[in-house]
Amino acid sequence: ITVMVHLLTSILSRGVIFMRLSMFMRLRDLGQGLAVFWHNKDNDTRMSALKPFDKENLLTPIAQLATQSVDAPTLERKLSHAVRVANQHLDKGLTLLATVASSATFVGLLGTVWGIYRTLTTVAAQGQMEIANIIGPVGEALIMTAFGLAVALPALFAYNFFSRNNQTHQTELDAFAHDILNNQTQHIQ
Repeated sequence: ITVMVHLLTSILSRGVIFMRLSMFMRLRDLGQGLAVFWHNKDNDTRMSALKPFDKENLLTPIAQLATQSVDAPTLERKLSHAVRVANQHLDKGLTLLATVASSATFVGLLGTVWGIYRTLTTVAAQGQMEIANIIGPVGEALIMTAFGLAVALPALFAYNFFSRNNQTHQTELDAFAHDILNNQTQHIQ
């Protein structure tokens, strides 16, 4: 059972890692997109210049709110909602990576304990303790711990990398929303 759990969590976490790596590659130009957006003065030009850099569609919904003529509190609520939606998109898959990283070693340890228990009950039933009868099953049990570490460590490293990367992008999105709010508030007054 523990082998199947490890296999399943390994496949799932590697799938999330691949998905997150491809997202990471698409987000490389996000800062450049912000610079292009503010470099242009016309809203239509801004939007068309931003789109090639916003491959994950994180900035565009926020930028589109700059074209709306609404009062400041309404704009602030809409910007806050757009930033939350973008942050949720950025966080996709991180819960699975965190869960695998924190639980795979324990599942491996459970497999080890279960394997050693089986070995000891077999030895007790046979009534004789020969080292040859113990080494193989105990070795298999210890492999479960190694398998747990092999599943947990890549998930842990990936989780830390993507979480740190998300913090940077979330800060950029939040700053972008604040800049739009400030810019629109100046135009309203």
